[in-house]
Amino acid sequence: MENWNKIADQKNLTEGPTWIEGRGLLYSECSASLTWLWDYKKKTNEVWRRNTGGSNGMILDVEGKLYACEGEARRVVSYEEGLETELISDYFEGMAFNEPNDLAVHPNKKVIWFSDPNYGGRKLSISHESVYLLIKEPQKWSVQRVTFNTDRPNGVLLSKDLKKLYVANSPHDFENESIRRELRSYDIKPDFTLGDYEVMHDFGPARGVDGMTLDSKGNIVATAGFKKGGPGPMIYYFEPDGRVVKTFEAPEDSPTNCTFGGDNLDTLYVTFATGAVYELINSGSVSYTHLRAHETRHDL
Repeated sequence: MENWNKIADQKNLTEGPTWIEGRGLLYSECSASLTWLWDYKKKTNEVWRRNTGGSNGMILDVEGKLYACEGEARRVVSYEEGLETELISDYFEGMAFNEPNDLAVHPNKKVIWFSDPNYGGRKLSISHESVYLLIKEPQKWSVQRVTFNTDRPNGVLLSKDLKKLYVANSPHDFENESIRRELRSYDIKPDFTLGDYEVMHDFGPARGVDGMTLDSKGNIVATAGFKKGGPGPMIYYFEPDGRVVKTFEAPEDSPTNCTFGGDNLDTLYVTFATGAVYELINSGSVSYTHLRAHETRHDL
């Protein structure tokens, strides 16, 4: 039995867990347009930011700058302490994005990949649901489409060696068996666009990967599954080539995302569609040592 401890129980789906060294865990309550801070010293939850445009996935770069996908507002932004928001991108070829969901930032701080599915049910703004590449130029961020074969891409994650982008292809049409829920690995080209992909894991008719993070060895820890079918709500532990090392049952339905935190970065934090947030204290069965090569946690 894994050592799960519930630290929050919000009214709506939670996402985007991001550990802030010395402070605690930031996470999104998407439909409420709130970003919460769980203060790990006080053991309390407090609103860190309001009116977030349905913020979902969040990530820090190597210098501690916080980026977010605002799904409802259809844009990618960065946040500063307080109310400051920097717009990164909100249009592709003159059309508003569908629902930016998750993002990965290169250590060079000049490259961002993000997914743009349409889980919110609004009419598509862009006819395809793709992964995009943002490149920082002197005056602005340029944007280009880099996947042409995705159906509602969800979580994205950069590999430890910076050569692969892991993409969760996670459509919600569970009645259509021709659409696969897959964890994919895309080759990253020298210009940061994406090449061919390999299917690392096929979830078939079950709910596939939603969010994911890396450990210190470059292994993938991913949230997937639900009670409606398949093996149920699970945490998956993959090697970089996709081999499943371990799975273990999540304490609530539909886990959405995860990250590492705590004083020693050895505690796994998991958000859920139920609104809950849990911490999984290292029980020794899996090494939860957070990868520090890509992002160093800073105070905001």
